[in-house]
Amino acid sequence: MAPGFLIVYSEPGKEVSLHEFQDWYNNEHVPLRLNHLSSFLSGARYSASDSKTPAWVALYDIDNTATFSHESYTRLRANRSPREAALVKKLELLDRRTCEGHTDSGESSLSSSLKSENPTKYLVTHGIAWDGDAESEKVAKEWAETSVTESKKTEGWVRTRTFKVIDSLKTGLGISEGPEAQKVPIYFAVQEFLTAESAESYAKQLAGSTNNLPKVSIAEIRVWSLYRAYPGVGQGNLHVEAA
Repeated sequence: MAPGFLIVYSEPGKEVSLHEFQDWYNNEHVPLRLNHLSSFLSGARYSASDSKTPAWVALYDIDNTATFSHESYTRLRANRSPREAALVKKLELLDRRTCEGHTDSGESSLSSSLKSENPTKYLVTHGIAWDGDAESEKVAKEWAETSVTESKKTEGWVRTRTFKVIDSLKTGLGISEGPEAQKVPIYFAVQEFLTAESAESYAKQLAGSTNNLPKVSIAEIRVWSLYRAYPGVGQGNLHVEAA
């Protein structure tokens, strides 16, 4: 099984206060995963530093993609608490994408990525798209190789990973009906940086880039700053609690 990855974009909207949203995420939603499931290897939340919406993103490293269909994980959504069930219905957006690992430039001594000890402070996330005739797997890997080569020249760069979305669902008061609203890039990248300046500079380069692969276009460019990285049993810094 390939390594798993979960990314969830969220926007509280007008019906949920920021305090209520943060309390739910910090004290119920994240702990139910990282405090109980050893398959969740890391988890961190970031806030938008580019003034765009959605304003929040949560990212989790998972041991492998089999976790997404395992009862220990699926029951968390199937058996939501009354509080969580009511809150989720009021959110402006909850954009959940389960993924498998695709490429990885490698772990760095500069940070622990999404782990709670020395987490990466700044991220750039974006989709990777191409024309319909391109061989998706090959083009995505070629783009990743080119991106890492270029990113290494950027001061403050830490790591580049790409992922393939295997399932996604957008819900919320701000999501219109129909298949068009549910479309997401099949591949996306998570780029890690040490400073806000290096992340913002790279995002600007992406936005104005005519990269070396003319078939490829970049979508959903976002810049994020760390809100909180959470300890978890998969990191070995929390005890497994009884279900």
